[in-house]
Amino acid sequence: MNKALLIAPMASTLERFCQVNMEVLREQGYEIHLSANFTSGTYEQSEHDQNYLRKAEAEGVVVHPIEFERQSLFRNIRPLKELKTLINNEKFDLIHAHTETGGLMLALAVPKAGKAKLVVTPHGMSFYKGSSLKSHIVYRPIERWICSKCNAVIAINQEELQILKKWNEKTAYFTHGIGVDIAPTTIAAASQKRTELGIPQDAILMSSLGELTQRKNHIVCIRALSKIDNPSVYYLICGVGELRGRLLNEAESLGIDGQVVLPGFRRDVAEILACSDIFAFPSYQEGLSVALMEAMTAGLPVVCSKIRGNTDLINEGEGGCLIDSDDSEGFAKAIDKLAASPELRQKMGEHNKKAVKRYSKEIVKGELRNVYSSIRTRN
Repeated sequence: MNKALLIAPMASTLERFCQVNMEVLREQGYEIHLSANFTSGTYEQSEHDQNYLRKAEAEGVVVHPIEFERQSLFRNIRPLKELKTLINNEKFDLIHAHTETGGLMLALAVPKAGKAKLVVTPHGMSFYKGSSLKSHIVYRPIERWICSKCNAVIAINQEELQILKKWNEKTAYFTHGIGVDIAPTTIAAASQKRTELGIPQDAILMSSLGELTQRKNHIVCIRALSKIDNPSVYYLICGVGELRGRLLNEAESLGIDGQVVLPGFRRDVAEILACSDIFAFPSYQEGLSVALMEAMTAGLPVVCSKIRGNTDLINEGEGGCLIDSDDSEGFAKAIDKLAASPELRQKMGEHNKKAVKRYSKEIVKGELRNVYSSIRTRN
């Protein structure tokens, strides 16, 4: 039996991004192996990762825990040695790395072409239109070197696809993200979830999903909320990160701390989206956001940054509003406009429910089948 290895720095990336990969590889007769860090993050996250590990093994997946670091190359020296040993011992037929760090580890671990077909999905390169000159000077050549090692590089947004085609059209592929489940699900009553979260039933609830980090830029929406002077609008940010204290302090200094709710890491994303009225996504950098696609699936209008990935998903004025990442005035106007009009929220939400269908699991499955079949038969 052919063997395929999926690599990501964190187990949560494999769980969230790689389910469709695994389904397609299983269809094509591969024995599936996973490698990631299953002990990172908070206690709750580590417990969840261990449960995911056990679930994967129960489904016949072979798991190889390696304690990768997300951003530190120095701390990845030992994990890199473990990855090299794993690849040398197992003789995989296909290796698919996810994220920039996963791609870098793969390129360093397999310096020369061998038996395995190599695939990488960056999920958002560190240089992009509008990023700093430093990011282009430092990261662009690294990304190009990683891609040069691979038989296939999968872009999940149009900006990166054009870059990959310029580098090597033969290895450039595209998928509509990671494949989202657009089937309707049974969800608990929105009123119950609002009560649990401490949100008034008559409030206009704007939600965000994502780590509390500089990259996710939640602070611009907090500042926007203070500008609209509407106490009925609440802002719920689900996630953990080093900026929690700063975000709470900013809300307090602006006099809106009662309207900003940070419930931490959540597993009930579908329920939270179901009880929300608006979805906010002000990131500085994305590949193609799963959280944003989940919000579209839930039928929410979107207020988001005008960046790569977001512009693939949201049509200005149809599914939401696209705004420059640091434009708190622009976010304020968009939030105020949506808060004032239930009809506009409904219209934009319905548009998004239709638009997100092209990012469904079934469509992405077909695209991945093509990628894997194509490189399997290529010399």
